[in-house]
Amino acid sequence: MNSTKSIPSANSEQSTQAAKSAKMAKAPKSGKQKLNFVLRCLAFCLGMFIMACGIATITNADLGTTPITSIPYAVNTLVPLTIGVYTGGINACFVLLQKVVLGREFRLIHALQLPPVLFFGMCIDFWMHCTSFITALPYAERMLFLCAGIVIMAIGILIEVASHVIVLPGEGIVMAIAYKTRRNFGTIKVLCDVSMVCIAMIIGFAGLGQIVGIREGTVMSAVFTGFVVRFFSFLIRKIWPQRAR
Repeated sequence: MNSTKSIPSANSEQSTQAAKSAKMAKAPKSGKQKLNFVLRCLAFCLGMFIMACGIATITNADLGTTPITSIPYAVNTLVPLTIGVYTGGINACFVLLQKVVLGREFRLIHALQLPPVLFFGMCIDFWMHCTSFITALPYAERMLFLCAGIVIMAIGILIEVASHVIVLPGEGIVMAIAYKTRRNFGTIKVLCDVSMVCIAMIIGFAGLGQIVGIREGTVMSAVFTGFVVRFFSFLIRKIWPQRAR
């Protein structure tokens, strides 16, 4: 019962943002509004940059990558390009899937998820290079970097969401499916993550005869990232209640 009620509000975030963007586009913007929009866009980019650092740190810890990166990681082991390139590709596929799922309800705001994907992919490749030294470290140190990566990724997600600009395709497809199926966003998110991990396992088995990129780090990032995001959100509400509102 609760799940049915919660979905329209979860998925309607994109529609609400689209309506606000349309109104702002029609109405003349003051200097303060323009500055506020630019700052929010910069915060969104900063969030993606930090999130990419977390993903790269987790991946180079070599203890399993994140669910969203599991398919790009598996494909990259078969046809080496870069994880950032494949991450951009799979996110583009998520936008196309939103078109299929939403049908006539697909709007421009959904297509606008594509440009940030290019930047996000480049950020991942940049941080994969910067954090490549982690792979050679002992297990205990790599585990510490894994935990640090989860915290860093959670901070990036928090900044990205707080910017109120747009969602990335990974969240967008979850919102679209939740909206159409009238299911809880969290439930669909878990199902999507599990599906991506399963697909990555199939790719690994089919191409290499073994599982690649799926280890304890995959489970840890899937389980603990949400808790860390909620912890920081709670912390911000306690320290800066006015800013949180």
